[in-house]
Amino acid sequence: MDPVTHGLAGAVLAHAGFRQRYGYQATLGLAGGALLPDIDVLWSPAKSVVALELHRGITHSLVGAVGLALALGLVLRVLGPERRWALLSALSLLGILLGHLFLDLITSFGIQLYLPFSMARPALDLVFIIDPFLTLPLLVALIAGLIWRPRAALISRLGLGVVALYLGLMAFNQARAVTSMGRFLQAQGIAARRVEALPGPFNPLRWQGFAEDGDTYWRGDIHLWPGRITVAPISKGPENGLVARARQHKEVQTFLWFARFPVVAFWEDGDRSVVEYRDLRFFQPIRTRFPFVLRLVFSPSGEVEQVLFNP
Repeated sequence: MDPVTHGLAGAVLAHAGFRQRYGYQATLGLAGGALLPDIDVLWSPAKSVVALELHRGITHSLVGAVGLALALGLVLRVLGPERRWALLSALSLLGILLGHLFLDLITSFGIQLYLPFSMARPALDLVFIIDPFLTLPLLVALIAGLIWRPRAALISRLGLGVVALYLGLMAFNQARAVTSMGRFLQAQGIAARRVEALPGPFNPLRWQGFAEDGDTYWRGDIHLWPGRITVAPISKGPENGLVARARQHKEVQTFLWFARFPVVAFWEDGDRSVVEYRDLRFFQPIRTRFPFVLRLVFSPSGEVEQVLFNP
């Protein structure tokens, strides 16, 4: 989720009653906690595939959340009259869990929630990475609460309630999209191993469907209203000696760990050979470039000459 939504979520949580009871330190703890996990961008190199492991890694885990909350609680102790470290840390932890980890978990990017015990990357696939239908209720609640301060707690709780209802609607729509995609494929005689639905941008009724069938993905454009589905096959890509060699490369293994619908392309470029990986999960017509691309360039002798991430 984008930083604006994280910050708004923390601020609205604070105005829902915590600020009124514990003062501005509660706002700093909840809003600061809602932003703090993205501190990992400082050590996540943007042009390296290593960033796929480091971003939304330990700072987005349950263990990391506790550590960050305890550290933020110490800082907050010196910033105001409230001196109870346990209370300030608990407020910070609430901001981290609800204002950040949960909002990242409901996207398709996912987080490494269980580090350091597991590198699993759960993702609930309920909302697009930027969702105005989620952000605007938080913004309206915050502004209205600042204007009508005596009613700020009630207004903030109403705003959070609207967000909860919206997420419930998105969960319902996701289940409908998965069911629709599965029935469509079954009617076409396609026995899919798995069927998933990912949210599209700015339209709760339009979803991307993905299914896997042997060496083929089936990508669907699902319109819940008026109930239209279009499905197209996408090959997972060729298999040859250089593609097999690429899979042994550490950067490729990291990319394949991260990707949910990886496809590979192979082509010759003069006397060089190129193996390129993409994740269909991140294809969107509104984008001019395909994000999260890993490209390996092989020399004429078959050695890896270059490794390019998002070239």
